[in-house]
Amino acid sequence: MSEISNASEASVNTANLALKWSEAGLPVSTQFNDPYFSLKNGLAETDYVFIQHNQLRERWATWQGPFCVIETGFGTGLNFLATWRAFQQSNRQRNQQESAEENDLWLHFTSIEKYPLSKEQLTQALALWPELADLTQTLLEQYPHLTAGFHHLRWPEQRISLTLIFADVHDALKELTGPVHAWYLDGFSPAKNPEMWTDELYQQMRHLSRNPQPGKEASVATFTAASQVRRGLQGAGFKVHNPEGFGGKRHMLAGVYHAQCGPEQPPYFQQEPWLIAPNPRGSREVTVIGAGLAGCHSARSLAEAGFKVTLIDALGIAQCASGNPQGGLYVKLAADDKATHTDFYLEAYELALCSVKAQLGDGDEQNLGWQSCGVMQLASSEKEAARQAQFIAIRQPPSALIEVRDSGLFYPQAGWVAPARLCEALVQHPNIRFEQAELTSLNPTGRDDTPWQLCFASGEQRSASTVVIATAWQAKELLTDAYLPVKNIRGQLTYLDATSAPAMPHVLCANSYMAPPIAGQLCLGATYNLNDSNTELRDSDHQTNLDHLKEFGDEWQLMATHNKIVGGRVGFRCTTPDYLPMVGPLADTRPFAKAFKQLSKNSKQIPQVEAPLIPGLFVNIGHGSRGLVSAPLCAEILTDLITGRSSCVSRTILEAVLPVRFLVRDIARRKVPNDHYD
Repeated sequence: MSEISNASEASVNTANLALKWSEAGLPVSTQFNDPYFSLKNGLAETDYVFIQHNQLRERWATWQGPFCVIETGFGTGLNFLATWRAFQQSNRQRNQQESAEENDLWLHFTSIEKYPLSKEQLTQALALWPELADLTQTLLEQYPHLTAGFHHLRWPEQRISLTLIFADVHDALKELTGPVHAWYLDGFSPAKNPEMWTDELYQQMRHLSRNPQPGKEASVATFTAASQVRRGLQGAGFKVHNPEGFGGKRHMLAGVYHAQCGPEQPPYFQQEPWLIAPNPRGSREVTVIGAGLAGCHSARSLAEAGFKVTLIDALGIAQCASGNPQGGLYVKLAADDKATHTDFYLEAYELALCSVKAQLGDGDEQNLGWQSCGVMQLASSEKEAARQAQFIAIRQPPSALIEVRDSGLFYPQAGWVAPARLCEALVQHPNIRFEQAELTSLNPTGRDDTPWQLCFASGEQRSASTVVIATAWQAKELLTDAYLPVKNIRGQLTYLDATSAPAMPHVLCANSYMAPPIAGQLCLGATYNLNDSNTELRDSDHQTNLDHLKEFGDEWQLMATHNKIVGGRVGFRCTTPDYLPMVGPLADTRPFAKAFKQLSKNSKQIPQVEAPLIPGLFVNIGHGSRGLVSAPLCAEILTDLITGRSSCVSRTILEAVLPVRFLVRDIARRKVPNDHYD
């Protein structure tokens, strides 16, 4: 996301220099000469201003589906924690009256902060509220590194997720997709922080608040009663009033989006039509085809959102490429400062670390599922060394995330994962039912409620409301009419006897990767064989892997002999032309091409029509060799799209991973066959 990721690292870290503590121990911004919360009772003020005047408790009592809040100014996190506590109380009351199936309420909180506090500063500030101690500790355990961009935190057992955006509010709001059901306008007073309270803020609020579902209009609340804010909100379509302020303050502002300028334009007049998520389906059942990393993560995320998931695979759980004994949990990041690729993988990497810890526990030396031993990405050539140096110069990541060493880049929190163990852990959820069965075809029924018929090798047929295809390159065999330009790349691993191997405390990555040994065996690989469907082990590919050992250092030369080989494994990666995954709904190829044929004449003149998408059909494929990192975030994106939650990623990243991107590009490049426009 160029507008956010281009912000200098200094702009993210200056909060460390712009904070002081009052004699009473309260945090005060030296930049705005204003305290972060009320000197009398900040927790009560948050409840009064934001929770009560957005009528959250009353709305949550009967709300169905996701409830999305956007906050301008995360500060110390007090507003978020107070909302979390209120949400807990509301959920407990509902659970006493409804079954888990009836209560599908989920809180998704998005907060924007240009000057984020460090974990240490948050700890000190929130220590003033011992009644929030448990929630504070839970938040701090996932609090991200201070890097610009989106950070996704989640607590599915409480049905809460938080998207923290470290960026200027105006840049961030442009990247949000909505919906929004409540606005918290915080972030220091208009007199002291005029850069935030601008016409641009109110117009972005209008953009995100338009076209609500009936009964789910966006509300707004703010501590300020400034006339310029009232006029700005009214101009954006909010009907506002002036309740009494908190703690002796005369007034504040609150209101509800209530456009008074005639009928709203459809959403596809406001943004690219293919970015508009399909309307959530009424059914709470989903069928996921494919039980590798992508399928298992998809099933788990949907199950945690309250769906009943049937997970189907002909071979079993993690039997294809996801069945490798060890995989490196790390990312290779692009050097270009505008690279969406890097923005996606940085966000995915943070979430993947949290996800694997949640499923497999601490990655200590006794853990057979994963070990947080660190990953060393070696600068194995002058070109690679230059690329790494350029990346560090542009991005300036904190050393706790990526550490610069003489031999390359070191990821201290990373390590190796046993993908099959991770997949087995992911499917252990009461809402997931696994079924080993061979699906032979997927056919449209023409019915709105159950648009898909699944046909099995056994002869059984069943209908489905929502289907997710997560079968990697084999998706093309099921979806013969879909526009899926994926490639199948063969990879062979080589297993080595580790008896006489050099000491290896970290995962090593160069042209091959190798993890520290388990059960006396090293896992080395994998080869990269295009247009090769051979499933048999080959000596020539073992030799290719052995030849790469020299990149790990001279001490590895003695291991580069065939008498050290004790086995191997062949798997097949699924990659895309731009090496980003494909996740989301599929376009109905020919109607879509016809609707957007104008793009072939002028790619900037996007027809303002609804995008023809196939109802109830989604994919999550194309993870290549990076599925350990990319699959958790893609599963969250998928769940956002299916449930109607506000997206946990920016519009830029969402557009970069939607499957329809390749059809749009090829229409613009005039590469789509003419008969597709008929």
